Amino acid sequence: MRRVLGAASGGLLLTALAALFLNYLQHAQTARGVRGGFGFLEQAAGFRMAEGLFAVAPEQSYALAIVAGLVNTLTVAAIALPGATLLGGLLGLMRLSRHPLLARASALLIEPLRNTPVLLQLFVWYGLLLNLPDVRAAWAPLPYVLLSNRGLALPALHGAWPYVVALLGVGGATWALWRGPISHWPVWRGSIWRGPVKPGSDGCRPVWRRPIWRWLVLAAFVVAAAAWLWADAPALTLDLPRRQGFGLRGGAQISIEFAALTLGLAVFHAAYVADIVRGAVRAVPLGLVEAGQALALTPVRLWRQVILPNAARAGLPPYANQCLAVIKNSTLAIAIGYQDLMAVINTAITQTGLALEGMTLATGVYLALALALGTGLAAWNRRLSRQDAGSLHGPRWGARQPPPRLTAGALWGTPMRLLVTTLTLAPLAWLTWRLSAWAIVDAVWRDPVVCAADAAGACWAAVRVNLPLLIYGTMPPEDRPAATVAILALAAGVWSGALAGGRPRPRPRSRPAPLRLRRYSVVLAAIVALSALAGWPWGHALPVLRWNGLLATTLLAIAALLLALPLSMLLALARRARRAILSWPATFVIEAARGVPMPAQLLFASFVLPLLFDGGIAKFWMALAALTLHTACLLAEVWRGALQAVPAGQLHAARALGMRTPTAYWHVIWPQARRIATPAALGVFVGAVKDTSLVGIIGVFDLLGAAKAVIADTVWRPYYVELYAAVALFYFTVCALLSRAARRAEAGAV
Repeated sequence: MRRVLGAASGGLLLTALAALFLNYLQHAQTARGVRGGFGFLEQAAGFRMAEGLFAVAPEQSYALAIVAGLVNTLTVAAIALPGATLLGGLLGLMRLSRHPLLARASALLIEPLRNTPVLLQLFVWYGLLLNLPDVRAAWAPLPYVLLSNRGLALPALHGAWPYVVALLGVGGATWALWRGPISHWPVWRGSIWRGPVKPGSDGCRPVWRRPIWRWLVLAAFVVAAAAWLWADAPALTLDLPRRQGFGLRGGAQISIEFAALTLGLAVFHAAYVADIVRGAVRAVPLGLVEAGQALALTPVRLWRQVILPNAARAGLPPYANQCLAVIKNSTLAIAIGYQDLMAVINTAITQTGLALEGMTLATGVYLALALALGTGLAAWNRRLSRQDAGSLHGPRWGARQPPPRLTAGALWGTPMRLLVTTLTLAPLAWLTWRLSAWAIVDAVWRDPVVCAADAAGACWAAVRVNLPLLIYGTMPPEDRPAATVAILALAAGVWSGALAGGRPRPRPRSRPAPLRLRRYSVVLAAIVALSALAGWPWGHALPVLRWNGLLATTLLAIAALLLALPLSMLLALARRARRAILSWPATFVIEAARGVPMPAQLLFASFVLPLLFDGGIAKFWMALAALTLHTACLLAEVWRGALQAVPAGQLHAARALGMRTPTAYWHVIWPQARRIATPAALGVFVGAVKDTSLVGIIGVFDLLGAAKAVIADTVWRPYYVELYAAVALFYFTVCALLSRAARRAEAGAV
């Protein structure tokens, strides 16, 4: 009864708080002269959507445009997710290879993808596709297949949808009827008995047969589909693409924006899928593998029947997270001009001013997508977990598979290894030679004028000339010394904090710096940075509106992490509380922040926070609020798992010694939970650093925004690869250091 009353009170409190919050926002919106409500969905959208499964004209409603945007989002996810799965599975199997060169080549491909922001990668793919030949010189790899900087043009088959629907319906009915139980009938003297009997009785030979009613139902379904196609299906027509003037006409045309989005998401998430595949295969119980080998299974059958089915059980939960991440990251289409759901809702908010209604609609749709996908993957996980995968204790297969070493026998000990070494080393050598020639040998370092004279290599002079804009943004020259001191102090503090976060293993004849001194250096670096921003000793403070470039990115990353740590602890404790009045609101906040994409949260903060503060808030604080809440909710789940891993007897023993509950948590529970949660928490930190690249969506002039501003100039536009490479180097360095600290912590060095 107490649980029911607690759940009811928690639900009422959550509903009351949500109602008060929405009521306040509605009054603030009304005070600005904006009439709220969802009636705008029936109004004319006023913009055209030509790309997608169905087009939307300007005179059609916002509701239809939002549905078309949702279809575009699902289309991107439906193409990018299988691509990421196939590519990630291939890279994961390469990482598991016993050939050392193949495993290291896979790691060399995965690390840059994991440690750079997805938005930066989308910009690179978008720029590469825009540099394709124009329509007049379009590349035709196949007849009537044209690839240019306008996109990909393919032959289109009009009127095929009814046939596709009929074929899918017949296939689904066949699968549903065919997978049912099969009756077991005996055969005796050429006749079939009317009822099933046990096999082998009375000398009868058993025969497996399907009931006749299934064949009749399937035949009726096929006849109905054929009759429907004969009566209503249109004629099939083939539309071929062709050049006409300065563009393309006819066929099915895939835009550059759609291609860059799907390709970028597939490649980015393939790096994470590769790690999932590698970890799941290494987690297969060793006893099952040895049992399969004892049964004389061939390597192919061992993988197909033993390793892969058991690895799927371990890899499906993290793979489900990647499926949700693909859908959420598809909202980055707003940054490259593709009309997906978030872009359509953002356009509707800009035209109508109904920020509260638009963001509520976006939040509801993305939460519904996350719930539907999570429910389906959970059902799949339950089906895979029906059979016992073996004991959870004992050694795993990965424990008996040490990393391969670069030895002569491993590289060319057998003819097959020699062949694999040759096939791997040849493209690596060619790629290394081309990259070194482009980036070092033929590169231009000093004079950007030489770059315009058709230089063969990279133009690093463009980065050198625009380096002040990348670091300081639009900051005046008199503020740059203070910003330089703040950036250097923050970098030193992060470096000292990374060293203090894990105790390195002692080396011979070397003594590591004291841990306490490193922590003092972190505090000193923070004091120096705050003093520089406050104006000492320059005499004038550096206002928030001038925090641009590298300074804005660094401050956002560090401030979001520092503010998210205590908030995540409070959310974790509230969600684990027995009182529903605390656990329900915390659960709602955590799941909402995890289910809604980060760009949507940034837009929500940019639209809603000005209503709360009557417009008097800088965009930097909007971005910081969204990043802090998102990071705190992710960290809260990490803390919750760590707290559940601490034995309950620890708290009981502390109470038996006379400690109060807060004291027991501070001195007994949290130290153990911190050690358990450190590897996963550092992974969240890596994601938070990469998420700072998204703040440009709401107008914060960060490091990536400064690079975009440079590329917007036609003089520097041809050198977008060099400029994006400089930005990627910063993110890669920070994320690689955090990833290394996470691996050390996971190995028990902390």
